Amino acid sequence: MNVNIKNLNLSVIMPAITKSGQPVCNDRVSSEKDKVEHASGLYLIYEDGHAEPFTGDNSKDCVRYIGLKHGYMSFAISLTEHDSVQLLDDDSREESGSGTYYERECDALFDIDGRGNTERLVARNPKLRNLLEDGEYIPSLGQLNLMAHHMDELNKAFAYVSASPLSSAWYWSSTEYSQLGAWYVGFSNGITTINYKYSSGRVRAVAAFTFKL
Repeated sequence: MNVNIKNLNLSVIMPAITKSGQPVCNDRVSSEKDKVEHASGLYLIYEDGHAEPFTGDNSKDCVRYIGLKHGYMSFAISLTEHDSVQLLDDDSREESGSGTYYERECDALFDIDGRGNTERLVARNPKLRNLLEDGEYIPSLGQLNLMAHHMDELNKAFAYVSASPLSSAWYWSSTEYSQLGAWYVGFSNGITTINYKYSSGRVRAVAAFTFKL
């Protein structure tokens, strides 16, 4: 599911006139609108694709994802997760072609291609597709690290809509270290490290969440 913000309610923070009673010029209105629509923070994303900033006074009905926007990155986070997930298992296929590997943590943390990473993982282990709704993928290390950083705020939003909170467990990213290893993050302490893909970890799926003027 590719979620677009199309019609945020901007009226309460975009006055049509100045304090002196003069109309606000169009350029100023456009500038203020851009700042609001692209503001970093959390969003509630509804079944119909409509999204709005999370304030604690939102409607709780029909929420499908929690959106996270931080700087240039934005993505939607599933309300549920899976535990005891192996990125590779005994039924996995042999690797074909060249993979995209990150052997240094400083490089892996800049990986944001969760969708492409997941496609390569699913090609070897088709069972992973059963964990994902249409349009969902396993977050890259860059995305997962951002989720860990905002864990407390995200859990407030998840609790607000009665969804599964992020736990203090280890979560898989889709960023690969090697043919047999991948990066993952401990949400209890924020530690980033690698593990064998045959090991078990948790997966919290994400989806595209783009801003459209």
